[in-house]
Amino acid sequence: MLDFLRKRRRSWVITLFLAIIVLVFVLWGVGSFVKEPRSASIAEVNGEVISQREFEIHYQRLIDFYRGLFKDALTEETIKSLNLRNATVEELIQKHLLLQEARRLGLEVSDEELMEAIARIPDFQVNGRFNQNRYLQALRSNRLAPAQFEMERRQQLAIQELYDIIQDNIHVTEAELRERYSLEQERVNFYFIRLSASDWTPQVQIGADEIKNYYERNREALKEPLKVQVEYLMYPFNRFSSQVQVSEKEIEDYYRTRRETKFYQPKGVRLRHILFRVAAETDAKQKEAVRLKAEAVLQEARAGKDFADLAKKYSEDPSAVQGGDAGWFTPGQLLPPLEKAAFSLKKGESSGVVETTLGYHILKVEEARGEKTQGLKEAKEEIVRAIRAERERGEAAKAADADRERAISGTDLSQIAKERGVQLKISPFFSSLDVLPEVGPLEEFRKAAFSLAGKELSSAIEGPSAYYLLRTKQRREPSIPPLGSIRAEIEKRLKETKALELASQKANALMGQLKKEKDIRKVAGNHGLKVEETGWFLRHASELPKIGILEGLRPGGIPISSYQPIADRVYTQKGNLYLLAFKESWPADMERFEKEKSRLQAQALAEKKKRAVQKFVDSLKAKARIAVSSRSLGGN
Repeated sequence: MLDFLRKRRRSWVITLFLAIIVLVFVLWGVGSFVKEPRSASIAEVNGEVISQREFEIHYQRLIDFYRGLFKDALTEETIKSLNLRNATVEELIQKHLLLQEARRLGLEVSDEELMEAIARIPDFQVNGRFNQNRYLQALRSNRLAPAQFEMERRQQLAIQELYDIIQDNIHVTEAELRERYSLEQERVNFYFIRLSASDWTPQVQIGADEIKNYYERNREALKEPLKVQVEYLMYPFNRFSSQVQVSEKEIEDYYRTRRETKFYQPKGVRLRHILFRVAAETDAKQKEAVRLKAEAVLQEARAGKDFADLAKKYSEDPSAVQGGDAGWFTPGQLLPPLEKAAFSLKKGESSGVVETTLGYHILKVEEARGEKTQGLKEAKEEIVRAIRAERERGEAAKAADADRERAISGTDLSQIAKERGVQLKISPFFSSLDVLPEVGPLEEFRKAAFSLAGKELSSAIEGPSAYYLLRTKQRREPSIPPLGSIRAEIEKRLKETKALELASQKANALMGQLKKEKDIRKVAGNHGLKVEETGWFLRHASELPKIGILEGLRPGGIPISSYQPIADRVYTQKGNLYLLAFKESWPADMERFEKEKSRLQAQALAEKKKRAVQKFVDSLKAKARIAVSSRSLGGN
């Protein structure tokens, strides 16, 4: 999930997603109605307390929001990586600053304005009109009292009034739009030299004094986290296979109910795709120009040009960055003209230019498969395995539940293991971020291991291939390890750091030569280095082909062009350093700009307003007296 957010951090979809989180988090949370002692505060903003209770409510709501969105993908490790505790504190500080400023300006929300705003919320309406019962029911389902909700709604409206004042005179000119569109829609191809720090590692020698000094300076950072050791009974599903018998009738019933779903495979094609967009209001002359452009590209493909390269260069579909790879399609998933063309082609064949309401398309079939339904005889072995697996899982669950009752009644786990014929295992010590190889990344197992008290036994925990009963055997509190046990790790870190420094020195020296020579191939040749090409991509993309995400890459991309062909600095990515130079560009289609101007203007205006609000909040922070307690910065 982190990679997903990082890779698309400039996407308008992700911007909107994060804005929704902030809205729900800052303006919809439950307020604190219980006055708490000052010692229980998380932070103070101009003397106004953010209580521990207020923090915990908002923090849990933010966790719940992410969990509802990402389901099982939101692990404890991911939560920690997202730094949600600090995000909660920052957003609460922002909320208090905005409310204080609204009060200073005398922005008050009357009872009538509040009631009107609540009545307009669709979730509280029946047949388009506010309904008191629906309102109370909705609040109850979210565990909110009316007074709590109405106070938070009043605060939200006051902050919105403040936003309106800040954003009232913000506009976007056509010149700004044209410049932005021209930059974002330009396609570029860069040269690059890659230097890997690992190539310098053999040159690095680390002395004993350096290791000792590093240890002394970083003792707190080297502290090992809380670790636990658990004992657990493991109930592998296949351990109960001898108790499972599968009849012919069960096999036939299973096949009959799933024949048209599980055992049917429709015909399908995996396509590459080049799209030339045509807006609905395009006149005949412009439309013909686009069609001729598509025909010209088709001729390049038929002449032997790589289809993927042509897609990257010309296609206006999101799949362009993957060389036009659009994935697998079955009947009914494509627009009719495309479906007709796609399913008339054989593997490796390309279509002609196909017209749809979106524009003109060229398709290439990468793979094709025929329609097929497995017969009962062919599917029987798979069916038996599926039924057995489900039954084995059920038998394992019953055994684990029965043994848990015996253990709670006082029977020793070792005796239960012996009588049941399962294993009683004792884990090594592990932290909340470690994964036990035999158990795997099983979140419920990890949560139980760190939350069980004393001799408390967990409930039966289901894993991919086994059930588990566990109890915590020992806890090892956070501690600083002795130097001897982490000497090798420290030496490795120091070597990597020094190797990166050496690689950086080399990269900076090359950069100096590049700025003089203006010829990356010549400089690379003089030093026996390889020059590569990224291939075509949109200039404003956050991820460069063959490189990935570069640290410090700003919106708008790397500012190099035919006029300024060399990047102004060395770019980094983990242990790699990159020197980049301009090769070629393909300008934005300004005719398309005219058709999309309204949408682009709304998007640009929203972003400009958001920046104005953030600038205003930053100014409030700069003048405010803010004190944050260390308790808010603890673990997740």
